[in-house]
Amino acid sequence: MRRLAVACTGAALLSFPIGAVAEDRLPFHVEGCTAPCAGYEVSAELQNDWVFAADPSFLTSDELEPTITVDLFLAPTDNLRFVASIITEHVVEPDAGENAVFQGIGTYLAELYATIETGPATIRAGKFDTIFSLASEIAPGINATELVSDIDADERLGAEVVFDFGGLGMEQALAATAFGTDRSVLSNSLFTQRGRTRLSDGGAGNTDGLSSFSITLDGCRGAAPSDCYLEGDVGYRLGIRYQAAGVQNGEEPEDSTGDELAYLAAATTSLELDEMTIRLLGETAYLRHFDGGSDDALLFAGSAALDLAPMTYVASYTQQLNLVAGEPDTREHLADFEAIYEPQGETSLEGWEFAAAYTLARDADETAHIFSVRAMFNLDGDVELGSP
Repeated sequence: MRRLAVACTGAALLSFPIGAVAEDRLPFHVEGCTAPCAGYEVSAELQNDWVFAADPSFLTSDELEPTITVDLFLAPTDNLRFVASIITEHVVEPDAGENAVFQGIGTYLAELYATIETGPATIRAGKFDTIFSLASEIAPGINATELVSDIDADERLGAEVVFDFGGLGMEQALAATAFGTDRSVLSNSLFTQRGRTRLSDGGAGNTDGLSSFSITLDGCRGAAPSDCYLEGDVGYRLGIRYQAAGVQNGEEPEDSTGDELAYLAAATTSLELDEMTIRLLGETAYLRHFDGGSDDALLFAGSAALDLAPMTYVASYTQQLNLVAGEPDTREHLADFEAIYEPQGETSLEGWEFAAAYTLARDADETAHIFSVRAMFNLDGDVELGSP
């Protein structure tokens, strides 16, 4: 998956994938699409990450890469929908300090599932990204979710039910998921191959069958939970996740595995001030036997966004405390400052978004200063198949 340019070192400092941009819990609730119908959403972006200063200095690099995400859906009836998400991006990291332009580009099927809506419940089954970290879903910007998305369990095979209800003056959503790691042919990629996931790779959730599960509870006042960050007054998420440990795959004999047990709490709020909006996000998570290993992790993430259309200014900070078994604890830090421009109204730039970011990433051994720029174009549409 796409990473910051300095991630090619393979070191712990920036070996985490880029998180997705803000997204709905279940995508493609398209207004105006009367079944039977089909539709699409396309996001095409070009991003440059320049590591202009680093310690050690050999980590400096410049990387230019595209990312194209194509989401497709087919709705035979009002209650049944089939969804696919296809991503093209670089899937193989360059060597440490190496400049790269359109290098290691591959295409893979990130999600392929069916959803059924039955009253207040929505059920989906197939391959999908499970629900856990709220910050990795909704934090705006290019690099804001770099570290926090490391706790996600993406590209899993399983089933999920989301139950919507009201209570305490808020709209609520309870989600329960049973899943396992995708080791099918869909875990590989075309063109540049990232390699098919094997049982021998180990890691949390990489076991036979649906051996892992998660439960999350979302609430929002003023909007649906999936829209709470942008439209709600105040919201929250509470979550718990269990992932069975995979096989031991460490090179050191003292390496051991353990079932991951994760707890999460997150909250959002927004403040309206004249013609601007301030959006705040906070999240903390504790993961015992993080990723099925012997160490635990404690993560804190916070974000403040000032929406002054057409500009949005974002400051975010994430810290991960690694509780290392038998050794001194270590910390990873990510501070990110961004400016995002999204043209308003019907202009020649409609559908575009432009962003620039300064990111400081640091752990005990390495520090990287990164300047990133990104241009993104979004396009969507649908067609009613029953029309003459």
